[in-house]
Amino acid sequence: MADSSDVLIELWKDQRDQMRQLENQRATLTNIVILVVAAGLGFIAQSGLGPSMLAVTLPMMLLGSYGALACMKYRERLALHDAQAVSLRKKLGDLHPGLSIEAGWADTYQSQQARFPKLFSLRLYALWVALHLGIATVGGVLSIWSLL
Repeated sequence: MADSSDVLIELWKDQRDQMRQLENQRATLTNIVILVVAAGLGFIAQSGLGPSMLAVTLPMMLLGSYGALACMKYRERLALHDAQAVSLRKKLGDLHPGLSIEAGWADTYQSQQARFPKLFSLRLYALWVALHLGIATVGGVLSIWSLL
């Protein structure tokens, strides 16, 4: 039978795997949105912008909005799995205080923050949400412009 450390390590690995899976899903979704929007923009460039292009620009706006919402949801799920992984790591550290697991993590965190002070506070999910909102904005602007 596995000891408690082995169980905690496996549970921690599972949480990290879940986080990796969420990031892969977010990346795939973003790639699909970018591909569809690029095709739509190419079609608009070929055909010209007119009222008939609302069939392209409105879905572009919806895709961007959906992508932003999905990225926020992925962030929420990632935060859940991260909190669970941190809790498991702390329990593992309590079982093995001589390893100074928490102190090592804290040192790495602080050195990363000191090395990249401006980028450290910028949240990656915010960049992904901004990208999708930008796509939604382009779709909205092109929709309005096509009606003028």
